[in-house]
Amino acid sequence: MLLGLGAAVPIGPVNVEIARRALRGGFWVGFALGCGAVTIDVTYAILTSLFFHAVIDKPAIQLGVGIPGVLLLGFLGIMSLRAAMQHLHRDPLETTPRPGSAHAAYLTGLLMTLLNPMTLGFWFVAVPARVASITEDPRRQLPMICAGVFIGTLGWVIVFSGVLAWAGRFRRNWWLALADGIGGLVLLGFAVLAALHLVTIAGLGFRVQ
Repeated sequence: MLLGLGAAVPIGPVNVEIARRALRGGFWVGFALGCGAVTIDVTYAILTSLFFHAVIDKPAIQLGVGIPGVLLLGFLGIMSLRAAMQHLHRDPLETTPRPGSAHAAYLTGLLMTLLNPMTLGFWFVAVPARVASITEDPRRQLPMICAGVFIGTLGWVIVFSGVLAWAGRFRRNWWLALADGIGGLVLLGFAVLAALHLVTIAGLGFRVQ
């Protein structure tokens, strides 16, 4: 469960996007996006337990995953800023934005977590060392490990989405615009940091070759 919370709680792109969508569209939209992230976290927990070693130490693998991830974060950041502008120009009496699609939110959470190099590093580099201290037989204890990860990540998604959806009941156009604006800038900031990280990886890979 702590492994699941360790993957879900730190403020990153997924939590930023859950907050934005739960504020605008309510609990189920934020929950669906979080479930997309939970799906990937549980999948990585299974792979970590089965193959119990680092598998992303090659620059080519990190670049292959990281480049689409940077593009996705950049796209979401730009769309967030666009949504902020729309809120500023909306009729002040109209305080209920259109809810997003839960299916689209789930797919977004799926892709954001799948294409996040930090998520890969957490599950395939940091976690194996910790799992060794939890159990001597990760493969046999796989169901328990995956259940703990599922409970931890899903519990956080439910609480976080619920709190933001409740806060969204008191929404106003100006602070929805502020939330989208800040969220967009944060997402773009994560995209820039990820891009710089990829440049470093590419440089190291070139020198190794």
